[in-house]
Amino acid sequence: MSFKTRALSVLAVLVLLAVILGVAASGATVTERSDGSIFNRKTTLHLWYNDESLTDYLNEVAVSYNESQDEYRVEPVLQSGVEYLEEINRVSVADENLPDLYIVSNDSLAKASLAGLTSQVQDQENFDGSGVFPQAAIDAVTYDGQIVAYPFYFETAAFLYNETYLQTMADTAGVSLEEAVPETLMDVLQLANSFDAPEGVESVFRWDVDDIFYNYYIVGNYLNVGGAAGDDASQLDIYNTDAIRCMQVYQQLNQFFSIDTDTVNYSGVLDDFANGRIAFTVATSDAAAVMREAQADGRADFEYGVTRMPDVTDELQSKSMSVTQCLVVNGYSQEQDEANRFIQYMIYEHNDDFYDRTGKALAQSGYSYSDPHMDGFYEAYVDSVPLTKMREASNFWVLLENAFSEIWNGADAGETLRSLYEQMVVQLTGEEFTAQEIPEPEPVDINSMLTGGE
Repeated sequence: MSFKTRALSVLAVLVLLAVILGVAASGATVTERSDGSIFNRKTTLHLWYNDESLTDYLNEVAVSYNESQDEYRVEPVLQSGVEYLEEINRVSVADENLPDLYIVSNDSLAKASLAGLTSQVQDQENFDGSGVFPQAAIDAVTYDGQIVAYPFYFETAAFLYNETYLQTMADTAGVSLEEAVPETLMDVLQLANSFDAPEGVESVFRWDVDDIFYNYYIVGNYLNVGGAAGDDASQLDIYNTDAIRCMQVYQQLNQFFSIDTDTVNYSGVLDDFANGRIAFTVATSDAAAVMREAQADGRADFEYGVTRMPDVTDELQSKSMSVTQCLVVNGYSQEQDEANRFIQYMIYEHNDDFYDRTGKALAQSGYSYSDPHMDGFYEAYVDSVPLTKMREASNFWVLLENAFSEIWNGADAGETLRSLYEQMVVQLTGEEFTAQEIPEPEPVDINSMLTGGE
């Protein structure tokens, strides 16, 4: 081999080595092309998430997307849930392998936006009355008048009923099953008073009284914490006549459904429902998987139904709380266009098996669940109130949970809500505040309503 030939060979190796090193330094990957050529630079998009149950689905979608084009590859990265958003902010500011997109709950969007960690979505047409997403999902991803994330999946509380028991009640009353499904809590109480429960049924209605997620519907229609999108500190209405009346009804439920708050918890309640010991309960969407297992192993030898929460009375409506997990394009990312394209590919084109692989409820209209009971949870979600985004009100749910507990145990509903309202105003404004006392509403007497006194 001549000196010239050897020199050219060495030069070729050095050039190839430089290309490989350059690719590594840039964060792109070197992969074999499907067309037979040896190398191709693919830019990596990092997708951060903190829920392990998403791993299989995200990896599946990433592989599919990576094979669909030659310029980018998506790499899902499971992160710890501890200080998750803080870590996203740290690596983004430092430009250290930052996530180009990430999954986060809607109540964190204000904090993320103020830190520059969000960007406006690029398919606005799917949020402008197209029906792709329900309004609850759109409100959940709206901050300061802009859509800053894509709704991904949700959680909310719904009403579960033992359909087999209810059908017996309906037959006894001479009505259809649809007519027998309680529309108000008063209907539940009427059924409790009139129906001779079958053997094994210990309680007509039981739920986790200590958890605000399963209580919020009682008063949710009459609270305003930040407006529809939960991001407007000028909108705060907690202490009002309808809210007080709803809480008066809630307090009286204690005498009809003596629930020991020290021993009753959500998992126990759900187990009791699955074993036929409860006719009605309040549950989140994980109940569908629990019931499938219970029916498969023979414990739940009955049919059941899921629907939105009953109204409090004929006059007082209910509204559940919801949390929406969102897909966010990082405002610090240099690949925002491609991150948007991947999200759209995932949630619009590759979502058929989302529920079956994750057990999560997709926050989209028209999704076909393999388990039709999930439609009831979606119905509840459509009529739900998204978790507020206001950082100054991030502890509102804990404080409201405490208020529910106090009222359940006998505290005055009006005074308790008034105290909560004053505390929230102080947190939002930083100034001392005393609420003007509103006239005590006419008490809602459940006993009187059940006996036809009202």
